[in-house]
Amino acid sequence: RPTLFELTDEYTKVQDYKMLTDAVLLNSVVFKPLFGPKADPNLRATIKVIKNHFTNASDSEIRSAVLNQMNSYFGIDNWNFGDTFYFSELSTYLHNTLAPNVASIIIVPNSTDIAFGGLLQINSNPDEIMISAATADNVQIISAITAAQINQTLAGLGIVV
Repeated sequence: RPTLFELTDEYTKVQDYKMLTDAVLLNSVVFKPLFGPKADPNLRATIKVIKNHFTNASDSEIRSAVLNQMNSYFGIDNWNFGDTFYFSELSTYLHNTLAPNVASIIIVPNSTDIAFGGLLQINSNPDEIMISAATADNVQIISAITAAQINQTLAGLGIVV
């Protein structure tokens, strides 16, 4: 990650093209990978997809389509420094672009330390831009949403038997 001095030295000519009243701010960017193996362990997750019973699309076709649409959603032009990720927005986007093949989509943290719902909102720092690091291993086609599918147990729900 370049320092402020290195950025200023590298982009010194940019200062020549600014207007008198303009200011040029140089900052280094940090990409914040989400979901896949390149993500911080607390940001790794599995995207679980229930496919529409009436579709002829195979599981691998749906998995591939989900990954392609996630990569589009996390395109660099769609994000600003410090933006917050909301799974509800990604889920809506995936439902709209993958209809009618997909019935439902959930996100399940891979870490047992994070409860279901713990990744519904992810904040980034002012110098970070989020990107998807999801791979085919991070997208799972399931038949129904059950406690087992969302990594919940009776003990995890606070229920004592």
